[in-house]
Amino acid sequence: MQENEPISNAPAWLALDQMQGGFIVYRPDGTLLFANKAAREHWPVLYSSMDEGVSFYDSVARQIRSLFPRLNEATFQVRHTIVMDAIRKCKDLDMVTATGRHVVTSHSRIEDGHLIGVTHDVTDLVQREISLNAARRHALMASEAKSEFLASMSHEIRTPLNGIIGMAEGLRHRVLGTEEAEMVDTIVESSHTLLLLLNDILDLSRIEAGRLEITPVVENVRDRISWIERNYKPLAEKKGLYLKVAFDPRIPEYLALDTTRVRQCIDNLVSNALKFTNEGGVTLAVMAGDMSRNGRIAITVHVSDTGIGISDVHRSKLFQNFQQADSSTTRQHGGSGLGLAISRKLAQLMGGDVTCVSKLGEGSVFSFSFEARVADAPKKVVKPKAGTGNREVDLLKGVRALVVDDNTINRRVARIVLEPLGVIVTDVPSGKDALARLDRETFDIVLLDVHMPNMAGPEVLRRIRDSRERWSNIPVIALTADAMNGDRERYIQMGMDDYIAKPIIESELVAALTRVHDAKGIRRLDPAQALTDLPGNQDTASGSEPKAAAAS
Repeated sequence: MQENEPISNAPAWLALDQMQGGFIVYRPDGTLLFANKAAREHWPVLYSSMDEGVSFYDSVARQIRSLFPRLNEATFQVRHTIVMDAIRKCKDLDMVTATGRHVVTSHSRIEDGHLIGVTHDVTDLVQREISLNAARRHALMASEAKSEFLASMSHEIRTPLNGIIGMAEGLRHRVLGTEEAEMVDTIVESSHTLLLLLNDILDLSRIEAGRLEITPVVENVRDRISWIERNYKPLAEKKGLYLKVAFDPRIPEYLALDTTRVRQCIDNLVSNALKFTNEGGVTLAVMAGDMSRNGRIAITVHVSDTGIGISDVHRSKLFQNFQQADSSTTRQHGGSGLGLAISRKLAQLMGGDVTCVSKLGEGSVFSFSFEARVADAPKKVVKPKAGTGNREVDLLKGVRALVVDDNTINRRVARIVLEPLGVIVTDVPSGKDALARLDRETFDIVLLDVHMPNMAGPEVLRRIRDSRERWSNIPVIALTADAMNGDRERYIQMGMDDYIAKPIIESELVAALTRVHDAKGIRRLDPAQALTDLPGNQDTASGSEPKAAAAS
């Protein structure tokens, strides 16, 4: 390219006018050599000014003024400087033209000093990005709305379910006729089925939102799966079926795995196998794959049955949400159609999968695989012995618990669960009443509802911890219908000593009380002392408010 070469109408130049993007050539001295049709449409003031002999610097200024006529002088100078600096340093410029088009201009300097400019109309890309961002925001809002709805529904369902399960469990401890006992068993089993369905829906929501985390702990995998065998053996025998478990001798004794999720997957497969098998039985074969270089091993649990089997057509639906092999399955055997979908998603989170091989009328084989890290045996923790017999029950005899809940039924359920264990229960309907009772009486632990009017659980906890009273460090367990992912961690971080999601299950509450005892200690009253420590049984000759003895 010659220094003083004029712009011509030669075919080589005219061909550049057919480009969709702009193409510009500046001479080394900054004057315009060529600008094609698209470039002139993008920046008409700039190139018409340069055609008139106006300098590049001033032509850029004119173009900016035409686009932003209302800019004050200081802002104009800043913008002009930015544009000139970008051109000089060959940086991309992204600007909006007078017609509202988004145009990116790129510059590069060639060896002989000429400056080449290329413009790209990226309006469609920008609009597409805006649309995608809007869709992403709407999807996020929809996901958050769904999560909020599920959290709300979970809370609202768990509260009455707490009353149903609690009262039914209380009836189980009473002397009932055969027919009445069967009715109570049906209520309890149906309630637990509803609770399982609720938990399945929450699990599915967590997985789809990417909020379910796999948390490995070191476990003896043989013990874990053998426990499942013991748990399901009575059901198998009740149906006249066998239940066998076989272990690959290559399986390491200890593995780091998420025992809760592994058990959930195996539970689902075994319960399904027993549900759909009427003759023969179910076999679990636990196999080990090859060890990887990073100390991980693939474990596969094959659950085979001699049941009704599944056709090829119906098998394709098995792992879809809310789907079962056959619509008649729900009517005959029950179930939500979520178990297998969740099991597969959990398996995939653990580096494995759930697959099925089946033949109609001949049975099925479901294979659940996951990865685990080979681990050393965990260090044994020696726990103190307490009395004789059942350790947990021994620990709780004489413990004074303050139950704080605005719901009358929930308070009654807490009594029904705790009092047969020897716990001395006092219940109050509000945070204000709880603080007053703590100030007047001696308690060993507080079971605190989170959502209460006027003074919610977190505020009650804050006032307890900030009180500087003898009870400021009393153990507090959150009793709440909040059961979404992260709720437990949130309340523990808040200062709660433990967390129980409603509905209250006796074994879970006892486990929480035992954990708090082992971690923090729970002062236990002698039963005789507990009776004299109750309001009204103290010496009140002075006419003062009854005051409990100081905590030992």
